[in-house]
Amino acid sequence: ITWGTAIGGGIGDKGGGGNGGRRPQFLEEPKEMTLPFEMKEFDPNVKLFFGKGNFDAPSPMSGGYGDQDLATLWGKIFYTEENTSRDGNTLIYTVYFTDDTSAHMFKIITPTTNTDIVKDCLKLGKAILVSGKFEIDNYSKNLVIRPFSIASIKLNQLRHDNSEEKRVELHMHTNMSDMDALTPAADLINMAYSWGHKAIAITDHGNVQAYPEAMNTVEKIRKGGGEFKIIYGVEAYFVNDSGALISGCCDYPINNDIIVFDLETTGLSAESERITEIGAVKLRNMEIVEEFQLFVNPEKHIPENISEITHITDDMVADAPLEKEALEKFIAFAGNGVLAAHNAGFDTSFIRAAVERTGIDYKFAFVDTLTLCRAALPNLKNHKLDTVAKEYKLGNFNHHRAIDDAKMLAAIFKRLISDASKLGKLETLGDLNGIIGSVDAKKLPMYHMIILVKNPVGLKNLYKLISFSNLNYFHKKPRIPLSELEKHREGLIVGSACEAGELFRAILDNKPEEEIEKIASLYDYLEIQPIGNNEFLVREGRVPDDEGLRNLNRKIVALADKLGKPCVATCDVHFMNSGDSFYRTILQAGQGYKDSDNQAPLYLRTTDEMLKEFEYLGEEKAHEVVITNTNLIADMISDEIRPIPKGTFTPSIEGAEQELQDLCWTRAHAWYGDELPE
Repeated sequence: ITWGTAIGGGIGDKGGGGNGGRRPQFLEEPKEMTLPFEMKEFDPNVKLFFGKGNFDAPSPMSGGYGDQDLATLWGKIFYTEENTSRDGNTLIYTVYFTDDTSAHMFKIITPTTNTDIVKDCLKLGKAILVSGKFEIDNYSKNLVIRPFSIASIKLNQLRHDNSEEKRVELHMHTNMSDMDALTPAADLINMAYSWGHKAIAITDHGNVQAYPEAMNTVEKIRKGGGEFKIIYGVEAYFVNDSGALISGCCDYPINNDIIVFDLETTGLSAESERITEIGAVKLRNMEIVEEFQLFVNPEKHIPENISEITHITDDMVADAPLEKEALEKFIAFAGNGVLAAHNAGFDTSFIRAAVERTGIDYKFAFVDTLTLCRAALPNLKNHKLDTVAKEYKLGNFNHHRAIDDAKMLAAIFKRLISDASKLGKLETLGDLNGIIGSVDAKKLPMYHMIILVKNPVGLKNLYKLISFSNLNYFHKKPRIPLSELEKHREGLIVGSACEAGELFRAILDNKPEEEIEKIASLYDYLEIQPIGNNEFLVREGRVPDDEGLRNLNRKIVALADKLGKPCVATCDVHFMNSGDSFYRTILQAGQGYKDSDNQAPLYLRTTDEMLKEFEYLGEEKAHEVVITNTNLIADMISDEIRPIPKGTFTPSIEGAEQELQDLCWTRAHAWYGDELPE
C-alpha cells in the first residue's frame, strides 16, 4: 500500500534527504526495530510505521531550526488537524507534537480512504520519533517538517519513589484549579499509585469539580485489584470574621492620647529590613496637639526602588539617629497613648522587631484604621490611604512620606470618629465595635485554608460550605467565613495551607506570639512546603534569603510541637513533573503575571525528594513531617466516601404522578373526544 508523502510542495513532491527521491511510505504493519542509541526518556525498542527508520539521536525541539535543516525529534502529539481537498479525495492531516522544550508540526497527505489508519497511527497523546527536513509550507507559510520516518515510542517513567516508607501528598491541584494548575486528576492519581503511595488529596482552589474524575480513577484501580484512597478536599478562600474591630484597648477613652503614626522602611520584612523614617501626630480630644518626624539611619543601603517610592536616599539618613535612639524618642513622644496606623500589622511588626533587637521594654496597644475603614465604608473598591482620603475629600498629600501619611491618617481617623459619634454614644474605643459593627466578609482579607473530608458527614458539610461560598459570600473568589466553617466543621479536617494561609502570614508579619498561637489553634494540623515554593518572598524582599525561608518553616514546626499538633510537609502540587512548569508560565503570562517566568517548583515529589528537601530539620523531624504525619492524616480518612452516590435519585413530589396522568388524559380527550383512538 502506498501512502501519500509528507507535505513539501504537494502530493507529487519527490522525497529526499536519504530517501533516494522516493516517497516515504506507511507500512502495512508496524515493524519492530531497535534504535542504535539510548535515551532515558524512552524504551530503545520502537515500532516503525512510516518510512525506512533512518533515525539519528533526537535533538531538543528548542534547537532553533530553519528551512532545509535535517533533524530527528521526539515528542507527544497534543493536537491534530484534519482537512480534505475540494474534491473530497485527499486527506491533509496536520500533527502537532512537543518534547516540553518547544513544539513543531508536520503534515501527511494521503487518499481519504486511508483516513482511519492515519488517525490511528497519529492520534492524540501518542509518543513518536520523527526524522525529516524542515521546509516552508507554501500553503500555511509556516516552517513544517517533511518526515522521512516516523515510529511510535514507549516513554519510560523517569521518576520512581524508591523509599521503603511512602509519603502522602495532602495539598494537590488538578486542572480544575482554573488557569492555575495543569494536570488531570487521573494522571496525578495514577502516578502516585505507581509509586506505591496509598492515598492522595485533591484540593483544588474553591471547587470540587475534579471529584468525579478522581472517583472513577480510583474505582478502576480497585477493580484491577489495587488499593488506593482519595482524600477529597478543597483549598478554601478563607476569611476570619471572628475578630472585633477593636481589641486589646476596648476600655481606652476615645479622647485620651492616640498616636497616629506611619513608617517608611528599606523593605517589607520586619526581620531583615529597617526603619528609615517615623512620622506621627498626637491626637488629644480628637485634635492634633503635637507632631513627630524623625529620619532613622538603617545602617544599610536603601534600595533604589524604595527610594523611588519614598524619595528617601542614603544621604538623607546618613547622619540620622540609629534605630535604638530613634525608637526611644518615638516612645517618649507616644507616652502611654494607643497607636493607630493604616494596616497596623505591618507598621507595628517593625516596631515590635526593633524593640526586640534593641532590648527596649515597650508594650503597646494599637488600632488598625484599615479595618475601621472597611467596616465604615463597605462600598469602596479598596481601602488604601489615598482611596479613603479621596472618598472623604481631604485633598492631596505627599503619599509615602511618613509624616504626611500620618497627618492624612489623623484627618481620616477624626472623620471616622465624627461619623460614628452621630450613630451612638462613643466614649471608649471599644464602643466602635457596637456602633460601626463588623466588616462584611466580602471585604475582609482572604487567606488560603485546606479542608479535607473525613467521613460522609464531612462530605455533606463541605458541599454546603462550597455552596455558601458561591451563593452568599462571593467577591472575586468564593469565600468561606470562619463563622460558617464553625457551624459545619463536623467530619472535616482543617490545615493551615501555604504562604497565603493566615498562620504563615502572621509569622511572616512578626505578629505577637500569643496572636500566632491563637491563629494556629484553629487548625487540626500545620503545613510546611519546600522553600522553592516561597522563593518569591526573597525576590520581593520580605525574607532575606533561603535560610530565612527555612527559618519560617522551623517556626511552624516548633509551633506545632508546642501546641501538640501534627506538622506535615506538602508540595502544593500544580503540575506533575518539574519540566511542566513551562506550561504554567504560559498560563500566568496570559493573565498578566509579571513574574510568570519565575515559576515555583510546584510538582509532585517522591518521598526521597521531600526527605532531601527537609533534611535541614534533622533526619528524625524530616521523617516525621514527610512520612509519619502525612500518613497519620490519611489514616483519619474513611474509605467509605463516594462523592457521587450510586444509583439514580429522582425527586419524589406528592401527587405528581397522578397529576401528570390526569393532564395527559385530559389533553388526549380534548384533542380526540370521548372515544380515544386505539
